[in-house]
Amino acid sequence: MTRHGAGFYPGNSLITNYGVANALFGISRIQFESKNPFWCSEFTTMTAVPNSIRKSAYATLMYGNQMVCGWTWQSMHAGEEQYLEGMIDWDGVPNRKYDEYKKIATEFKKIEKFFPYIPKAEVGLAFSFASQIASASFPEQHDNQLQACFDVFYYRNMDARIVEISKSSLDYKLLFVPGVAVMDKATAAKIRDFVKNGGTVVMTSNSAIVDESGKVFESTHPGMLSDIFGIRVGSYEETEALNEISRKSYTGKKVEVTYNGKAIDTKATRFDVIEPKGAQVIGSLTSLDKDYPIMTTNKFGKGRAIYIGLPADGGVLNPLLDVLVKELGIKKGPEVPGGVMARKIDKNHYLYLNVSGEPKEIQMKTKSRSLLLDKDYAGNFTIAPYEPEFIEIK
Repeated sequence: MTRHGAGFYPGNSLITNYGVANALFGISRIQFESKNPFWCSEFTTMTAVPNSIRKSAYATLMYGNQMVCGWTWQSMHAGEEQYLEGMIDWDGVPNRKYDEYKKIATEFKKIEKFFPYIPKAEVGLAFSFASQIASASFPEQHDNQLQACFDVFYYRNMDARIVEISKSSLDYKLLFVPGVAVMDKATAAKIRDFVKNGGTVVMTSNSAIVDESGKVFESTHPGMLSDIFGIRVGSYEETEALNEISRKSYTGKKVEVTYNGKAIDTKATRFDVIEPKGAQVIGSLTSLDKDYPIMTTNKFGKGRAIYIGLPADGGVLNPLLDVLVKELGIKKGPEVPGGVMARKIDKNHYLYLNVSGEPKEIQMKTKSRSLLLDKDYAGNFTIAPYEPEFIEIK
């Protein structure tokens, strides 16, 4: 049997979610574009807050997981992990985590025929192992930029696939290239064809700066792609230094980006010096000594190439994505209140997970039934804090 798998360790907290988001990113980064079920072959049995394991288990279902396997069943009697805790204590007596796993198993039995869920992504997020290594000494490493892009879609309840560009068919409407420092000929050719044939690509700083041998491009940056983006990326500037002459008296790494007539505050250690060579400037840094082009768009073939001279950051990416989702006709995630994870599993079934400490009301215009609670709803319904819900539309 061939399965992608990983240990899922989001931490022991119930009330915070950054650990869950990070661990879900780990699933996607291992899964790439595989449609095979994913197996979480290790799931925590340590001192996690009651119900946090169950919360995490439901979150993984939205990212293609099919297995929740506690590590470990019985607390070990010897070896390097003999101090780790299982579902059963050293003397063979079950503890509270056993009961939580039993509850998970009982509930999963009710909905198992609807899973595993296969993500239906129209967006690709580029990952490069070589770039992860090459960017190790950068202020904003490739892995962190990639997770920043992932988080944008996590909070929007939208599917996105992590891809290896040179090995992907790139069957997407939108492709993010977040700090992919290493640019080889095969990857550059794939990006070129993707845009030429009608795709939209968004590239962020620290991308296409070295070739496959790790040598800095002597040609115009972004290497092998400058004509596609219609720009020349020259040097970079250090934000903290230039803030000495900030028109807004900003200090540290804080900068203001103006996009679509709106000002956005963000932070960046460095920013790219961009010279448009046919591209249109759609965003600028407006808090320093002068305006600096920082977001550009360029038509190439049937598509377009957008460059952001900053590391990937949700504060900057979200307003741009609002526009692109509408223009490209990308399907949005289910409409839910903030603090709720959700996926449309099929035509008549929805999975929800309230990851907040407050009850959340889900707007529902039709009759439905909870398969977890064996309960009918006439319209709107409320999900308790940190609780899941699986709904069948009638």
